[in-house]
Amino acid sequence: MVASGGQRDEGLSQVGKGSMPLCLEHESSASVLVVFTGGQMGSRMDENGEFVNENDTPSMLIHDLLSLHRMGTRVDVKEFRPLVDGPDITDRHWTTIACMIGEHYLTYDGFVVVMGTDTLAYTGSALSFMLENLGKTVILTGAQIPLNQPFSDAKRNLLTSISLAASLEVPEVCTFFDNKLFRANRCRKGDSGSLRAFVSPNFPPLATLGISLHLKHNLVLPIPKGRFRVHENMSTRMVVIKMVPTFDIDSILRLASAGTETCRAIVLELFGGGNVSSRDPNLFRALSLAKEKGCIVVVTSQCASGSVAVGSYAVNDALNRVGIVPALDMTTEATCAKLAYLFGKGLSPEQVSRAMLQNLRGELTPLSSRFASQSLLKPRL
Repeated sequence: MVASGGQRDEGLSQVGKGSMPLCLEHESSASVLVVFTGGQMGSRMDENGEFVNENDTPSMLIHDLLSLHRMGTRVDVKEFRPLVDGPDITDRHWTTIACMIGEHYLTYDGFVVVMGTDTLAYTGSALSFMLENLGKTVILTGAQIPLNQPFSDAKRNLLTSISLAASLEVPEVCTFFDNKLFRANRCRKGDSGSLRAFVSPNFPPLATLGISLHLKHNLVLPIPKGRFRVHENMSTRMVVIKMVPTFDIDSILRLASAGTETCRAIVLELFGGGNVSSRDPNLFRALSLAKEKGCIVVVTSQCASGSVAVGSYAVNDALNRVGIVPALDMTTEATCAKLAYLFGKGLSPEQVSRAMLQNLRGELTPLSSRFASQSLLKPRL
């Protein structure tokens, strides 16, 4: 398997010397693989006062940290070579992470992915779809302050994520930050300047860490019955447009005119519950043209929480008539990842439109039972 930067997996680093894993005192049978992609957690400050990532530094820092904390868990670390900052993460890296988990799926009890926080929600959402029939716990985490700084959130986030990945029976992709375990495709980065950087606007945390861990078992996805597999192909040819009152509608018209040669989906972030001005006929003409050209238009809300309402206002009815797809209460991050996954499956625009309304990985709250009954795709696809 080819890892980031064209390096093969065999060249990725492990904690300890050579290929020997770090075996903690009072070792239990639990084992966790930490996939370290880069980001703030393992960075250091250079002579110019800037934080930089260097290979082997994260592994050494984690080695030293785990040596001080006897967790009773075998921990291996594999690094991207070269390390990748959060803003530089692409769908190619999603595939690399998914394949690393797939390659070692039978060897480890749980997995932790450490990365930059800026694109963590996108990666978590993508992995939730790519890891089909996931029966183990995968936790994404990162830090606002590097691990080698005196005051840092990295230590707690990392150690807790490893502990939870080794001990929980939560068969899904999660995000742990500060003291909360989120469903990854439900959360997003909500504060760039806080240690409580992530929020889950439309779904409660799966678990909260206080003096003890409070896991809400009723929220956890059921154990899948199918065989685990990795879906590698993500079709990311899409654009996200945030509507503003003075928006140039002609730009959407030009985009729609280009058809699927330019993009296969347009994600519109509209006002409130999915509202837009009904006084500009060019908008509805552009959306109708997009559908004619085979391009899906998905509507999300600009609000921090809530759902895209369907049929609440006359304008919603007008949008429905031109064939838009409501994202319901999905985040924009989950919406984009789901579109990339479904198009990567080779589905037609009509099939993708219908599948967007289905709850595949707990990413949305179904609008009604009629959508759940549309069994276009097998459960846990």
